[in-house]
Amino acid sequence: MGFIIAQWSLRRAAISGALFVLVSVLAVFASLPLAVSSGVVRDRLERDISAWAGHPVSLGNAPSLDFWPTPTIQLDNVEILPSTFAGSDPILRADSIVANFNLFSAVLGAPSFSEFKLIRPTFNVELYPDATSNWSSASGELAQGVAAAVARDLAAQSGEAAPATAVIPESAALGAVTIEDGTVKWIRDPGAAAEKLTAINGTLAWTAPTAVARANITAIFRGEQVTLAGSTAAPLLLLGGRTAPVDIKLTSAPLNIEFGGSASLGQNYFLSGALKLSSVSVRRALEWSGTEIKPGEALGALDLSAKISAEQTKAKLDDLIIMIDRNRGIGVLDMSLRDDAPPLIAGTLAFNSLDIASFLQAFTPLPKAGKDIASTIDTRFLREIGLDLRLSAQSASFGPVMLSNLAAAARVEQGRANFDVGDATAYGGNLIGRIGISEQGIDGGVKVQLSARNTNFGGLFDAIGLTGPLPRGTGSLDIEVTSPFPTWATALSDLTGKIDLAVDAGMVPGLNIAKFRELAKTERFFDLDQLGEGTGFSFNSARIHATIAGGEANLTTAELVGPQQMISLSGVIPYSRSSLAIAGVLAPVPVAEGQATQSGAAPEPLRFFIGGSWPRPVISPVTP
Repeated sequence: MGFIIAQWSLRRAAISGALFVLVSVLAVFASLPLAVSSGVVRDRLERDISAWAGHPVSLGNAPSLDFWPTPTIQLDNVEILPSTFAGSDPILRADSIVANFNLFSAVLGAPSFSEFKLIRPTFNVELYPDATSNWSSASGELAQGVAAAVARDLAAQSGEAAPATAVIPESAALGAVTIEDGTVKWIRDPGAAAEKLTAINGTLAWTAPTAVARANITAIFRGEQVTLAGSTAAPLLLLGGRTAPVDIKLTSAPLNIEFGGSASLGQNYFLSGALKLSSVSVRRALEWSGTEIKPGEALGALDLSAKISAEQTKAKLDDLIIMIDRNRGIGVLDMSLRDDAPPLIAGTLAFNSLDIASFLQAFTPLPKAGKDIASTIDTRFLREIGLDLRLSAQSASFGPVMLSNLAAAARVEQGRANFDVGDATAYGGNLIGRIGISEQGIDGGVKVQLSARNTNFGGLFDAIGLTGPLPRGTGSLDIEVTSPFPTWATALSDLTGKIDLAVDAGMVPGLNIAKFRELAKTERFFDLDQLGEGTGFSFNSARIHATIAGGEANLTTAELVGPQQMISLSGVIPYSRSSLAIAGVLAPVPVAEGQATQSGAAPEPLRFFIGGSWPRPVISPVTP
C-alpha cells in the first residue's frame, strides 16, 4: 500500500513539473511581443533595405506591429531616394510596406525579414544610353552581388579562376515581394513623356542569389490589361548586362509573346532563343505599342514562331512559320534598324497558298477610293518601313484570278512600293507583272504592268465574271496603266494607258453572223439575244488595241478575222459609265495578192453602230 502511494506521489510530481514547464514556456511566448521594440524592428528594416539597394531609405515613424498569425510590421510613407542625385525625386515611393519578421531575432535586437508587401508603390525609372538607370548604384549588397557574378562569369569565359574578391553576399537576393496596386513610370529620352504601367498586382520571388528569380504580375498598359510571367536562372548576370537564360510570357488582348532562350540587357543588347508571337489584329497591336508605322487597315491576325537572334539594331528569324491572315508561309526574315532610313524587313517566304490582295493589304492602308479622298490618304507608310521580300507560292489568288507556281517580290523603299510577279502560271499560260505606287511624280500614284502569254482567255473571262461578246481563245495580253493617285484612291476614270490583246484561233460566243446579216436587213435595232442559239463567230485571229484616258477606252485597232468574213471596230467605250459608242464593219476577208478567190458572190460589207451598255450592246445597222 505504501508503495502505491509513493508511486502516485512521483507521478503527481512529474505531471506538476511538466505543467509548470509548459506554463513557463507559454508565459515566455506570451511575453515575447512585449520584449519586441517596434523602433528596433523599424530601424533594422530601414537599414536592410538601404544596404540591399545602395540608396537612402526613409520609412514612416509610426510602425504598426501585429503578431498573429505571423509577426509583421507595417510602415507608411516609404521612400527610396537616389544616391547619385540627392535632390531628385524618389526612385520609389509607397503608401505602406508590410514585412514579416522572425520573433526571436527581434527579441534579440537583430530582426530578420522574410516576406514583403508594397502597397500602392510607384517606381520611377530613368533609362540612360549606357544601359544604366537612376536605380544603378556603386554600393549596396545587390550591386556587390552583381559585380561579383559578372567577375566570375568573365573569368569563366576566359578560362581563368574566379577572383578571390568576387564574393556574392547572401543578402544580395530580393526576397519575396508582393505588389499591390503599383505603378511603374519610366523615361527613355530626357524631356519625353513618361510611359506608365499601372494597376500592378503580383509577386516577385528571388529567395537566394543563385536561385531562380520569378515574376508573375498583372498590370494595365495603355488601357489594355497585360499578364507578365517571367523567370531567369541567373538574375545577377542579367542585371549585370551579361547573357543569362530567360523565359518570358506576355499575354494581352492586342498581342501575345512567348520567349525562351538567353538574353543580355546590357549596352550590347542580345537575344537568342525560341519566339512565339500572335495577334488578332496587327494594326491594333502596332497602335497599342506606340510605333510610328501605320499598317494596312485590313491586316488582321498574325501568328509566327521562329528561332530569333537579335542584337541592338538587327534581328534574324530562322525556321520561321508565319500566318498572315489566312496565308501560311515558311522562311527566313531579317529586320534591321537604320540610322538614315526606315526599319528594313527582308527575307524569303514560301507559301502553299497565297492571297495576294490580303498580303499587300498587310503593308498598305486601304481606304475607299476616288479622287475626292486621294489628298487625305496617309501615305507615310512608304517612308516608315523598308521591305524587300521574295515570295513563292504553289497556288495564289488575286481576287478571282487563280495562279500557280508564283515567284514574286514585294518592295517598299524611299517613298515607293512595288509588287513584282516574276513568273506565274495562269489559265494555261505564263504571267508577269508589276504593281507600283509612289508619293511623287508619275510617279505620285500607281503604275500597273501586266503581260500574259499563251493564256486561255475564255477561262480568265469566266473567272473574273466578264461576260458579253468577247474573243475567247488562247493568246497574249499586255496592259500598262497609270494613275496620279495611289492604288487605293484610284477610280477607273483616273487611269491612263494602253491595252493590247491578241488571240489566235477562237470564237466569239453568241455572235451568229448569218442571223446578224438577216436582222440587219429588217430591223433598225436589235441585240445579241435576238441572234438566237448558235455556235458563235469563229475567227482565225483577233487583235484589239486600245488607249485609255479620262474613263474612256479608244479603240485604235479592233479586228476579228474569220475564214471568210471579218469584223472591224473603231470608236470609244466610256467604260466608267459602262456605255458603248462603236462603229463597225462586217466585210469579206480581203484576198491577198496571188491568192485565188473563193467561188460564189462575196457578201456586201455591212456597216453598223454599237450602242447601249456592256454586256448587252444594241446594234443599229447603217443604211446606205
